[in-house]
Amino acid sequence: MSMRNKVLIILIVFIFSCEKIIKKEINSYDLLPENSKVVISVKNLGKFKNSIDNNSYLNSLVESNLTIKNLISQISMINDDKEILIGLYEFKDILHYDIIGLDIINDSITEKKSSYEKIDIISSNNYHEPVINNNYFGEKFQKINQTNINFSVALDSLYTDKLLTKLFNIKSNDLNRNLILNIDASSNLISVNGVVDNYSFDIQKNDEKLAIQEMISSEKELYFDFKNDLIEDYDLISSNLENNLNIFDFESSDSNSEYYKIFQLKKGDKILNINGFISDFKNEPSNSLIDLKFVSSIPNDIVLGPLIVKNHINNTNEIIIQDSKNILYLINNRGQVEWTREIDGKIIKEVNQIDSYKNGKLQYVFATEKSLNLLDRKGRDVGKFPLKFKDKITSPISVFDYDKNKNYRLLITQNNELFMFDSKGNRVRGFNYNKKNKIVTTPKHFRIGNKDIIVFKTIDKLTILNRRGAVRINAKTLHNYSSDDVFQYQNFLVTSTVKNEIVSIDMKGNTKLEEPMPINSKVISDKETIFTLQKNILSNSKINIEIPFGKYEDFKIFSGNDETYVNIFDSQNNKIYLFDKELNLIKGFPISSKDNAHFLIDKKGIEFSTKTENKNIQYQSVK
Repeated sequence: MSMRNKVLIILIVFIFSCEKIIKKEINSYDLLPENSKVVISVKNLGKFKNSIDNNSYLNSLVESNLTIKNLISQISMINDDKEILIGLYEFKDILHYDIIGLDIINDSITEKKSSYEKIDIISSNNYHEPVINNNYFGEKFQKINQTNINFSVALDSLYTDKLLTKLFNIKSNDLNRNLILNIDASSNLISVNGVVDNYSFDIQKNDEKLAIQEMISSEKELYFDFKNDLIEDYDLISSNLENNLNIFDFESSDSNSEYYKIFQLKKGDKILNINGFISDFKNEPSNSLIDLKFVSSIPNDIVLGPLIVKNHINNTNEIIIQDSKNILYLINNRGQVEWTREIDGKIIKEVNQIDSYKNGKLQYVFATEKSLNLLDRKGRDVGKFPLKFKDKITSPISVFDYDKNKNYRLLITQNNELFMFDSKGNRVRGFNYNKKNKIVTTPKHFRIGNKDIIVFKTIDKLTILNRRGAVRINAKTLHNYSSDDVFQYQNFLVTSTVKNEIVSIDMKGNTKLEEPMPINSKVISDKETIFTLQKNILSNSKINIEIPFGKYEDFKIFSGNDETYVNIFDSQNNKIYLFDKELNLIKGFPISSKDNAHFLIDKKGIEFSTKTENKNIQYQSVK
């Protein structure tokens, strides 16, 4: 081979190598319009969409400008799992946008569509072609924007200067500064925190403590805490109750007059830290003993929930709901949608949490008619789940942890059959139930003495099994049992018959009947106390109390923080009752509701969630 050919080959290799390097380095930030005045980074598109729909301030902002309205319309057609960048810029004195991201174009998109390498661009500007730019503004935003609460916003230097002048009446001629913000938006509150870089001049402190004190003394409730959420040692502060402060140039003055806005600046080393809130006012509380944490809504009717679950990362409570299109939602403690996930059918009644890896991280386990599901914190399938079944699952999943060592057993009911799985999705072969008649109650596990029992009702008897699925106890006397649940009371099992008799069964199979109760009476129990509801008389072993007449459809017992509570729902008068173990009515109850609540008791107290309308939920706590 000649030297000339060798050189040529080397040049070709070098050119292709450079091309690969260039291709590798291209990202969405490189395709931002160079004249972008605002850049928005969205890493959780589902949460962003939900914030726009639920937050009245953001919604009014969208409605106030046709370009932004069109922008949100295009975003609504992009799948929730995508990450996007939005560049807002002016062309011929008209506001335009580019939406940039990987694989974001679909047939529903109506704006101009193009691609650069593997990156898609949706643009409102038909005269604009995407090009690689050297946007210092975008490059800097990329370096800083490593984490994202809901969405992040960066402003160019001119816009930064304009906004700081609006908020704090300060101005700089430094053209290299930018304001970069993380924004967290729930249904009633927008929290803002971020930095202004390259800001080096002296700031004279101002003081609006008087205005804040006036706000506090007005006793109007907001969705943030003056004491805990504001920067204590700030340099500048700006607050307003009535002034129409337009955060964005394109914002209408009508969009923000009903919100309380407060912003703070804290001077750092060549930077300014900014902290702020845009809050709705809480409605005058109808019940001063109940604290409304948040309200939230989804596009479709709710068919399951709201169910309270635990966030193992920050130990807060969250909400799971399912809509009429079988979409599952996880809503955080601010009322924001963390993720959505379509599943194969309606969840049967409940969602449990387990720690299948024994590392303190919780997963969600539930059953539909077709499958057994286990999802992680982000809504992703775990291991070999979901497990699919040909025959229909007919009861909520039963979750057992016999020895409290996280060796979970997941029990599936299919008419007259039971199948047990471990938390890895493997069939537990040591469990074999000799199928009899149709199972009509969800199997429960109790440990009485040193014996583990699995108990449920079939259409003709009470069945009591051991861990292996064999009969542990045969009741010596047969009774015509109701379809109500079975409970543990001391060393007995307690339930009711179709004649409204309370029947107890000991561990030798002996049964005992009480006198019949009135029709439609109900019995529940914890390990220490039996509670009955007979017409409008609520009783424990010590006292009877009278409550208003109604149609009592739910009669439940639950425990937490070493306390036991009794919950009753009156569907005729739309009332939720909550009593302690001694039948004292919890302060603030009864409350009005179209559905019963889901309660959780922990060290923070009593918290509960309710469905207020077909598409709306609210989360509350007892003060």
